[in-house]
Amino acid sequence: MSKLSQEVSQANINETDITDTKDDLSEYECADFDENKALWERPSFSVRTRLMLAFTLIFSFCLVITLWAIYMVAEIQTKIYFLEISGNYMLEIQQARRFEKNFFLYGTNLADAKEHLLNAEQILKENGLVMESFLGNTSFTTMSNHLVNYHALLLELDRNPDTKQLNQIESDLRQHGSQMVSFAMDLVNKERESLGKIIFWARWIPVLFLFILFASMVLVATFLARQLWGTLNRFMEYTERIGYGDFTPITPKRKYRDEFTQLAMAFNRMTHELDRRQKILVESHKLRAIGTLVAGVAHELNNPLNNTMLTASLLQEDFETLDKKDQLEMIQDIINETERSRKIVRNLLNFARKSETKITSLNMEQILENAITLISNQLKMSKINLVREFSKDIPSVHGDQQTLEQVFINLILNAVDSLPQKGTITIGIHKTEYGFVAVDVKDNGIGIPEHILSRVFEPFFTTKGKGKGTGLGLSVSQGIIKKHGGDIQVTSRIGEGTMFTVLLPITEVPSHISAG
Repeated sequence: MSKLSQEVSQANINETDITDTKDDLSEYECADFDENKALWERPSFSVRTRLMLAFTLIFSFCLVITLWAIYMVAEIQTKIYFLEISGNYMLEIQQARRFEKNFFLYGTNLADAKEHLLNAEQILKENGLVMESFLGNTSFTTMSNHLVNYHALLLELDRNPDTKQLNQIESDLRQHGSQMVSFAMDLVNKERESLGKIIFWARWIPVLFLFILFASMVLVATFLARQLWGTLNRFMEYTERIGYGDFTPITPKRKYRDEFTQLAMAFNRMTHELDRRQKILVESHKLRAIGTLVAGVAHELNNPLNNTMLTASLLQEDFETLDKKDQLEMIQDIINETERSRKIVRNLLNFARKSETKITSLNMEQILENAITLISNQLKMSKINLVREFSKDIPSVHGDQQTLEQVFINLILNAVDSLPQKGTITIGIHKTEYGFVAVDVKDNGIGIPEHILSRVFEPFFTTKGKGKGTGLGLSVSQGIIKKHGGDIQVTSRIGEGTMFTVLLPITEVPSHISAG
């Protein structure tokens, strides 16, 4: 009896541990998140900064092209102005040469030649700096010297030179005149060629600019889209992962942080909170299941305790009259009944014991047998017929034994609640062709109407009567199975019954399952 007392005392201690879950969760909630710390400690390079940098580069490029265009327009204006000056200068020189020839042919128009030459000198005087900048100092000086010499020779003609001097003056005039015309024509042609090149580039640079601008915008848009849409896609994956019950925190993916870092930190806080509340739901549903089991255990313990009490009383009363063999048989009966009681209490303790999530290789047949043992008395009291259809050579799965037992206890108890007395529950195990172990829990009850079948996994939704269920059992069970990388499916037909199928992945090495 002392061993039984120790087991009961241990049960009280473990139940006290379960009630302490809230305190543990408070400490968990207040703990620093290393993942958030790692996210925040990265150097900052925000999306706003990237956008400003990208648009600054584009603006700078547009500014350079605009300044270049302004400069080119100014150069074209200067070139056109200089061509106009050069054209006027060459026209005046040509007119002076034409009237010079008339003078030597007909003795007339010398005054006209001087007038045009003065006009050329005036043009050269007013625009000397511009023309010198284009021609260079040496060429401009040479051209000016020819003009001065030509003017001086025209003045010599007014002095009525003799024939010999006249011939020499005519020869010198032709030499200086031809040089002046040659310089003027070279100047005009040179500037026309320069203007042509500028106009060519002014025509094609904007087209090239448009192509470069378009390519830059495409590159910037592609880069930003990759940065933004890639991050958004990752967060969509995080959302889907959380929806499937995987609360693994977000860890840094890049070397810098931005506005999405705060969103990631918010996601981590949310997943921590969801995981915390999931643990509370699991524990609260576990306590409810324990309450249901205790009712059956109390009835189950009543028989061995009554037998123990009766045998012990008979032994006490008839101890003197019984021979040694009968005494030993009665003591053995007491030991057997006590061991029977210990086994019942141990099974309940194993299920109720508070422990961290522990992923191990599990035999599904053994998991189901443990669950069936825990609720065997409920099956007897409800006169339910349990049929096992276990396939051979079922591969192992990896998971947490306690939480999986809780799932199957919940499914079997739900089936018991939906069945009349002498109903049948069929539990089957088989391997699927997609790498999963499937566990079917089927009853031949009244079934679930099709219009509410899709809602059975919603929290707080129940088809049971008032006060008979919380509506959390299937929701918590689905969360547990999702966390193991599996799924729960349900099919039902009115009048034929309902079947829940639990799918668990076959794994050689257990995958990481966050325990909070």
